[in-house]
Amino acid sequence: MGFNPESLAVLQGEPDWLQQRRRGALATYERLPSPSKTDEEWRRTDVSRFDPGQFSTLEHLDGLKLERPSGLPSGVILKPLRQAAKDHPELVEPRLFTLVHADRDRFAALHAAFFTGGTFLYVPDGVEFDQPVLGQHFSHEGGNSVLPHTLIVAGKNSRFNYLDEYVAEDDAETGYRSGSTEIFLGEGAQVGYVAVQKWGRNVWHFADQRAELQKDSTLRLFNVTLGGKFSKTRVEASLAGEGSNAELKAIYFASGEQFFDFHTLQDHRVGNTRSDLLFKGALQDVSRTVYAGLIRIEKHAQRSDAYQANRNLVLSDKAKATSIPMLEIDNNDVRCTHGATVGPVDPDHLFYLRSRGIPEATAKRMLIQGFFGDVLDRIPFEHARKLVEAELESRIG
Repeated sequence: MGFNPESLAVLQGEPDWLQQRRRGALATYERLPSPSKTDEEWRRTDVSRFDPGQFSTLEHLDGLKLERPSGLPSGVILKPLRQAAKDHPELVEPRLFTLVHADRDRFAALHAAFFTGGTFLYVPDGVEFDQPVLGQHFSHEGGNSVLPHTLIVAGKNSRFNYLDEYVAEDDAETGYRSGSTEIFLGEGAQVGYVAVQKWGRNVWHFADQRAELQKDSTLRLFNVTLGGKFSKTRVEASLAGEGSNAELKAIYFASGEQFFDFHTLQDHRVGNTRSDLLFKGALQDVSRTVYAGLIRIEKHAQRSDAYQANRNLVLSDKAKATSIPMLEIDNNDVRCTHGATVGPVDPDHLFYLRSRGIPEATAKRMLIQGFFGDVLDRIPFEHARKLVEAELESRIG
């Protein structure tokens, strides 16, 4: 039992090019070894106990709920990704798994080989709409794989918002989960993207979110990580056109024995580009988090402006947060700032609230909510902001 060429037989009815791409990704998965501690990215992240073959049953082929905004403008395409691969190969084939590379590691390869339940959104040039598109990806049982993939293509000067929500019916489920996304922003496009990960507390979760920004485009990407006993998320923005702007924000709340790993990349490929990253997390019990972020300023990317910060609030003596901000700069005419903090609740702040008659548990909750407040305000649209605030409040409470 396990993932093998015969396993692909369940994914019938797809175009030949997609089946070939899946077979190539599966061959890559079989060829690549498990990540080693000698690899810097995996040095603090142990996957030696994870065998994806245990979860080789795919729960569903198109297990998502798409909520179409009322009055969606003409020309917008919104449908399950596997269906879009058949109906619109001219839009899907040149882009699918060109940002999220199948050969990145064996988990990325496995995702590329067996992704199901994904979404395709295409917004033509000049089209704008305010009501967000909502994609909900569900798991209804444990012991299997749920591997959705989102592909978003934003035409020139388009403007819209999108929410991916990953939801477990049973919070105690086991299994293998992903939730990867590729976003292509055309010239002048403005895209807000939010991903909320609420898989079960006992799953292994791997995700890659990668965007490519053309001239004068703006991406506001917000990531929320709450679920999984193990969760590894990579968030990467490739600034390929002058005047492009990437705002990358995230919050995470780890408790129990949860382990969260984040790797980010702000890749300034050309000049006059801007990126702003802020990842904030709170940890309690014996949970652990690892954040490693790289700002890369390439040779011809003069007058780039990049900011990166990771802030961690540690609520237990046994919880541990590791933060590694990095710079790689090949041009002197730039402005880069990075930093990281790891610390407990400020005792003076706690004392002040207690002295006002507020119980300690309530005071701590207020301080945690205040810690997340500035980044919650940056969520691109109200529907997602209310959802995240409610989820966070229930976890903190």
